[in-house]
Amino acid sequence: MRARVKRLEQRRRSGRRALAAAAAGTFALALGSGRARAEEATEAPVVHGVSATPEPPARPRELPPLDVRSPPFTRHVDLGGGVALVHRFASDEPRVRYPAAVGMALWARVDVTRWLRANLYALRTERDMALPAGALGLAGDPGDVEYYAYSFGLRLAPTWHLSSRARAWASAGAGWGRLEHGRFSVVSPSGVFLVRERSASYVELPLGVGASFDVVPRWLAVELETSGVFYVGQRGRAFDEAQAVDASGRRVTVGAFPRFDGGFVTTLGLSLVL
Repeated sequence: MRARVKRLEQRRRSGRRALAAAAAGTFALALGSGRARAEEATEAPVVHGVSATPEPPARPRELPPLDVRSPPFTRHVDLGGGVALVHRFASDEPRVRYPAAVGMALWARVDVTRWLRANLYALRTERDMALPAGALGLAGDPGDVEYYAYSFGLRLAPTWHLSSRARAWASAGAGWGRLEHGRFSVVSPSGVFLVRERSASYVELPLGVGASFDVVPRWLAVELETSGVFYVGQRGRAFDEAQAVDASGRRVTVGAFPRFDGGFVTTLGLSLVL
């Protein structure tokens, strides 16, 4: 009985060993077959001496660097301001003269075309004028009289481009202005009396020449312009006779201030280029 049990156990052990050996052989065969297929796949098949694997496309040539240029500069408006030297003269009253005055000027120059500019301008001056004794028909010494004038207008200016930074022009235009004389005291033999303020308006016709130079290209320019001015349409109380009451209570006549015969205006300043 014991011998039979031993034989059965030996048969089971030998079957297990055979089954394990068969499984190991099958696994080794499968592994070898997979490696062979991988090697065959990596090898490029050759057909009539030509590889069947497609070659990668050729690398395109590099493009030349892009030339990016800034758009051309276009000048539109010059906004500026500066000092103005104004001299107006009159001949109606030889004892009354308008002294030269230093004032302020503002302008905006707009390019209508390459060769034509429009110039909007404003001008203001203030100064004391000395009236000699007996001026304006007064029996006394008027002393100093404060007066100031302002005007604004439009001028057209054909323009010449001397270089990329320099310009020159001739201009003609028209403007409207106002003149105001302050009140002043007259020292007469009978005492001191007051003359009230007076004002007037006028139309001016400037003719001038000028030039500019860009000290900072495309940003800042220095400008110089001089003009001769003709005056028309002068009207107002300043150009008419007036009345005042002297220290003794009598009514006296105050003569008219003389009208402008002409004038000169010179401006020097800086402009912002836009």
